[in-house]
Formats: sequence, C-alpha cells, structure tokens
Amino acid sequence: MALRLKGSYGLALLFTTGIVGWMATGQAVFSGQDKDGSLPPPAVRNHQTEIKATRVAVTAFDIEPMETSLTIRGRTEADTKVTVRSETTAIIRARPIEKGQWVNKGALMCELDVGSREAALARAEAALAQAELDYQAKAALSKKGYASDTQLAAFKAQRDAALVGTKEARLELDRIRILAPISGIVQGTIAEVGDQLKAGDACATLMQPDPMLVVGQVSERDIAQVSEGAKAHVRLVTGETLDGTVRYVSPASDIETRTFLVEVEIPNKDKSLRDGVTAEARLDLKPVMAHHMSPAHLTLSDDGLVGVMLVVDGKAQFTPVKILSNDSGGMWLGGLPQEAQVITVGQEYVKNGQPVEIVNAQANQLASSESER
Repeated sequence: MALRLKGSYGLALLFTTGIVGWMATGQAVFSGQDKDGSLPPPAVRNHQTEIKATRVAVTAFDIEPMETSLTIRGRTEADTKVTVRSETTAIIRARPIEKGQWVNKGALMCELDVGSREAALARAEAALAQAELDYQAKAALSKKGYASDTQLAAFKAQRDAALVGTKEARLELDRIRILAPISGIVQGTIAEVGDQLKAGDACATLMQPDPMLVVGQVSERDIAQVSEGAKAHVRLVTGETLDGTVRYVSPASDIETRTFLVEVEIPNKDKSLRDGVTAEARLDLKPVMAHHMSPAHLTLSDDGLVGVMLVVDGKAQFTPVKILSNDSGGMWLGGLPQEAQVITVGQEYVKNGQPVEIVNAQANQLASSESER
C-alpha cells in the first residue's frame, strides 16, 4: 500500500510540473481575453465581425403588373326549371310525353278525365241563357214603366252571376288539359296514366337548358371584387371550357357560411351542357403591382417573418414581404419598393444592418466561399 501511495504522488507531481511548464511558455486566456491584453474580448470580436463587409450577389427587381383572378367553385344549374302541376282533381287519361323529350310551349303534357265537367258547363250555359232572357224581358217592361229599377237591377245581377258560373265551368273543363308553360326538356318524375292528380300534384318537370348557369359561393373577403357583367372563364369537370358573364351577385350573405351567392351565365344553344356538373369559373380581376422572383431569394428573420434581404446604402436590410401568388416561374411578392436591390446569393450569411460588398462572382463560387468563412 505504501508503494502505491508513493507512486500516485509521483504521477500527480509529474502532471503538475507539465501544466505549470505549459502555462509558463504558452498564452493564457481568462474570460475570453489573454493575460497580456493582446486578444480583444468576445463582444469586441463579434462587433468587428459584424462591421466587416460581407460579399454578396445582388439582383435588381422592378415592380410589374401581376394578372390576378378569382376562382369560384360550384356547379352548373339550368336557368329555368318549372314543375308543371295540376289545378284540379282527376285521373290521368293520357300522357303524350316521355322523359328526356323536348316539348314546345303550349304542348299537351297530361290529359285528365273529363268527368262531369262537360255537363256542368252545359248547365251553366243554360242557366246563363235563361238569366239573359229574363233580364231582357224585365228591361223591356222597365222601359214601358211596368218594372222598377230595383227589379231590373236584381235580374241583371242574376244574369251576371250566371255569366260567372259559365266562365268557371269552362275554366274547369280546360284544366283537364295540362299544357307546357315553357319550352324545355322533360325531366324528373313523370305522372303515369291512371294516376289520380289532386290540385297541386305534379304532372312533370320542364328544364330550359339555355342559358346554363354556374352557381357558386364567394367569401365575404373577396365579394367586393365581383360585379355583375364581369367576364368569366368556365371549366367543367367533364373537360369543356366556355366563356360566361356574371349575371347575379347576391346582396346578402348566407348567415351560417358568410358567403355570397354568385351566378355566371354561359350560353348553351346546342343543349350539350348538363345540369348539376361540377364547375370552376375564373374571373379576371384588376392587375396588381408586385415583384416576381424565385422563392430561393426568400429568407427568415429572427422573429420568423418571411422576407428578402435588400441592399440599402451599402447595408443589408431585411424587408418582410407578402406572398400574393406563385406560378411555374416563381413567386409574386408584395411589400417591396418599386425598384428592389435583392441579395440573391449570401442572404443567409448577413444580418440586418450589416455592411455588404456587392460582387459579380458566380453564385456557386460565392456560396462555397461563404460556407468556408
């Protein structure tokens, strides 16, 4: 044990002697500064690094008009749909139409059973004829002074009542023929022969496909950019592309979604477009002035803001931007001065306010040199 302790003491003495010798010949640094004061403190060294101009590549970008558009997603909808309904109660005796058939205005769609309507009309016409004879006879007596004006007025009232009854009976007879109020295509459920229709029951539904509408919703944030008469480019999910016009903009929003109904009218003279197809209508808006550049030129600030590094008075200046749009050629940015001197290479190596030196070196060479620095 004694020998081991002595060996440990010897080893410790050897290390101590070596450390003291190294400190006597080397340079000692205390709290980031050497003993004789020749090495600047860390804060000074950092400041010297910041004020040293960093080499960067700069590209000038001029402001230019950016074509803007608003896309409305919705579906096609026929301009006019009419459900043709019965105005009386009777059994269908004939139905000369079929689903998908085109019918012209005034065409017979459903014919109901006559029933006792012809007899009712005959009775009404007979009552009218009798009332007319009675009135004419009483009028002749009144001229001779054998009937009072009151009696004549009473017979006239009976004659007028009989006339109204005749018109009602004739109208009821006409109701057995249900006619097309518009020209259109028969669609939906069609009543069958033998069905009993009550007043208000549907015979069939007619759809007028020209023009066709694209109906969609626009958010309250974008509705101010939409106006009636604006031109629109419509694309259907089936592949058709057409030009249309904004026909209607709702003056009130939907309470739940806070969106506004917009209708775009598109021609459909050949009746090839179908109702209920998913569609997109793109509205061309007023151009916006912006800058177009590659997203590689963007950088992040210490606060996490997206922007670019500009060169202003020989110094780097971080400027936040608003991304307006993007395309295959790059991004459209807002928030920059009309002519922007953008650091396109080296923007990640400079800080806001740091002096920079503009060089014309190739981007890859400058990037490699900066990474080595």
